[in-house]
Amino acid sequence: MGSMENEILCISSEKLFQRGKWNGIKRENLDFYLDLLKSSSEFKIRKDLEEDPNYKQVIAQVILRNNGKYFLHKQVKANEKRLNSFCPLPLGGHIEIFDVVENQDIVDIALDRELHEEAEVDANIINKELFGLVYIEDENPVNSVHIGLIYIFDLDSNNVKMREDGLETVGWVDSEYLKDHKEELTYWSRVFVDEYFE
Repeated sequence: MGSMENEILCISSEKLFQRGKWNGIKRENLDFYLDLLKSSSEFKIRKDLEEDPNYKQVIAQVILRNNGKYFLHKQVKANEKRLNSFCPLPLGGHIEIFDVVENQDIVDIALDRELHEEAEVDANIINKELFGLVYIEDENPVNSVHIGLIYIFDLDSNNVKMREDGLETVGWVDSEYLKDHKEELTYWSRVFVDEYFE
């Protein structure tokens, strides 16, 4: 779990939404937005950003898929109290200043770090795909200060379990389960289910 004093990657709302704002998951022009995030983001202290809608904290997230099923977990003691007891489909979190490695892709580094901090993955990644960028503006104050990069990683085995304290394994579920249990999911996970399975 990151400290509120840590420097995390963020981008000004003005730069992010220079071509217009969206609500939900953006699926088109992903190369443009990925390049924008890499070229125009900056590092700021996390606590200064928590309630500042002029900046969006960049969250790198990955959904794990194996044979048409998706890995689901539950937050029981989340750092972000506003998300407790919900089930996130993606694993991931903030991109931190120590994810900067010369000549390496900062998003790849952050995804790999977050994945292995939160879960034990005894499987090979056989495909990686950027699914979209998620942004939700609603009455929930958490949503309006974050922008999420959602990746889907296909694995060659389902040997995955949660490692991090406060996160529980729910298991591998199919699209029907996700649709039937949508109210138990985090906001971003619900948007993904709507976009991907409906």
